[in-house]
Amino acid sequence: MAPEGTADRNFINGIVEEVVKEFPLKVEQYHNGRTGIVNMLMGEIKSRANDKFDPWVANELLMRKLAMLAKR
Repeated sequence: MAPEGTADRNFINGIVEEVVKEFPLKVEQYHNGRTGIVNMLMGEIKSRANDKFDPWVANELLMRKLAMLAKR
């Protein structure tokens, strides 16, 4: 359940972490140039957050996580 204040970065970041761990193949495809995968991952984040999230914050956190994983 989302805490009050839908832009809670910790709440969204937890969901981003879950989604990235659950879809390693999609993350790999993104890193191989299939940038449209971001839309699928954002849809999954939206679903898990029950639409109670700030999409700008979620996108920022997702892109940071994907960039961090690319450096490994």
